[in-house]
Amino acid sequence: MQPSASIQEEFAHHYTTAIEACCEIAQAYFYLGRVADAQHVLRSTLHLIEASEVKLRDRLKLLLLYGQVLTIDHFLNDTDADLLFATILQARQLAETAHDQQGLADALSLLGQAHYFATLVARVRSGASPNSPQGQGEYDEALTYQQQSLELREALHDTRGVCESHFHIGLVHERWRQRDLALEHYAKSLQIAEQSGHLPEKSEPTRHLAWNALWRGDLEAALTYGLQALSLREAANFRPYLPFDHLLLSDIYLRKEDRANALLHAEIASTLAKAMGSTRALAWASERLEQLNEQ
Repeated sequence: MQPSASIQEEFAHHYTTAIEACCEIAQAYFYLGRVADAQHVLRSTLHLIEASEVKLRDRLKLLLLYGQVLTIDHFLNDTDADLLFATILQARQLAETAHDQQGLADALSLLGQAHYFATLVARVRSGASPNSPQGQGEYDEALTYQQQSLELREALHDTRGVCESHFHIGLVHERWRQRDLALEHYAKSLQIAEQSGHLPEKSEPTRHLAWNALWRGDLEAALTYGLQALSLREAANFRPYLPFDHLLLSDIYLRKEDRANALLHAEIASTLAKAMGSTRALAWASERLEQLNEQ
């Protein structure tokens, strides 16, 4: 005997409540840099979405968050990418089935990010430069998915998503050494973030403006942008990238021949990386500390 529509709706309501609560817990862990704890919560919740009463939007919400966490974990800890891509592709399929344009835009952006980080990690793992000339096929999929996502997000007037897509498009151009194009997209991302009040989305383009200034040899601009990026990241309470913000400042101070501040920020980066279990950040911080201690 099939349950009545009212009972099914009651079940759906309870599942929505449970999934939303688990997503909030996982996202809180994620922002604290406790990526393993976030994944544990999400994996423990995945079996809930198998119930027939669970709404598509709730399944999609969980999978998108899981995909986001797995993407960052792949970069931070060089984890296997198979689960990452499988999760995001499942989210994309759900969004298409539900005709959820916002969900589809978010899934496409995550696919772009996953392809970007998978390419970046593979190149770093092989000892190659993270950069690659355009036309060799590397980062192509990352750009295509972000462009598709940007088109949907602009149509949806999703300013936060537009900021995110412009930033990630800029990253691809940066990897292709097309710095002027990268700066155009970073500027668009930052402008929209400032106009719309999206604090977390301001930190990444600001950090890459610092990198660009450092590359040009403009150390004062690099320091200004680097300190702004760190301040924005701290204000947004997003910790996974904090070690890299401090490593950037360490690099800038080292170029300015300010060993004391270079050492200070490298030590902070190392401490944060150890606390969060970020193997990549810890390895880079250890290299920097070894370099500074040899001086």
